[in-house]
Amino acid sequence: IVLAGCQTSDPNFSAFLDRESSFNLPEQVVLPRDPEQITGKSQAEQMVSNAIELGKLKRYGEAERLLREVRSLQYRESEAYRAITNVLAIISLKRGDLEVFKRLGGEIDMLLGKPLKVPAKHLAVISLARVMSGSPIPINAPERLRKFQRNYFSNKSNTRKL
Repeated sequence: IVLAGCQTSDPNFSAFLDRESSFNLPEQVVLPRDPEQITGKSQAEQMVSNAIELGKLKRYGEAERLLREVRSLQYRESEAYRAITNVLAIISLKRGDLEVFKRLGGEIDMLLGKPLKVPAKHLAVISLARVMSGSPIPINAPERLRKFQRNYFSNKSNTRKL
């Protein structure tokens, strides 16, 4: 996960944030792509590291709360925001909350401009969200997902053959 932000000396900048962080995080958060390289030097790094560990322990609610806090400091158009939203979608799927998964998958899709060919890092989430919502799947979706769509979501009403 890479999280990036912007820092300013303008005292009115915080007026643009939706709400204040309850963890008092700075506006700028930069993390390495490899989760194994997160050292926990900053509070944001520690929060993401803790969220990763909580996810490994299947404590998804707590992991989600920490990631939402870090995401709230990111610009909606940033790759960091999309990366965290992608992780939150996966967490919601693991929790069994399909409505939240579809909403977050749709949000990533909208942020990317609903492309025909989806970047690999978002392909699984966007493809499954599109299948569940009845939208056309990306052209680069794996064959097993196409088969899943044909078997369980083939008619327009999205009724499953389960």
